[in-house]
Amino acid sequence: MFHAVVSAVDGFAMAMVVILVLSLGVVALLVSGIYRSGKRRESEVEKLLDELKREEEEAERHPASPSGGEERAPWEKEEDWWKKS
Repeated sequence: MFHAVVSAVDGFAMAMVVILVLSLGVVALLVSGIYRSGKRRESEVEKLLDELKREEEEAERHPASPSGGEERAPWEKEEDWWKKS
């Protein structure tokens, strides 16, 4: 006759507790990862905003060319090309 150290009911309960603890651990790791990623993103957004501010300041320092229009590539037409016909 086989005599078990832990009864079947107790083994099932312990297995459920282990599964529950592992599940909660996974959820805790996911939450901590999301939190850390959110903190990192704030610094990235700040860097992007600073970069935009620097670009705007550079644009103010170096005004557009005096020719009056934007420089076009050779294949681009004027905006009102269709009106000239």
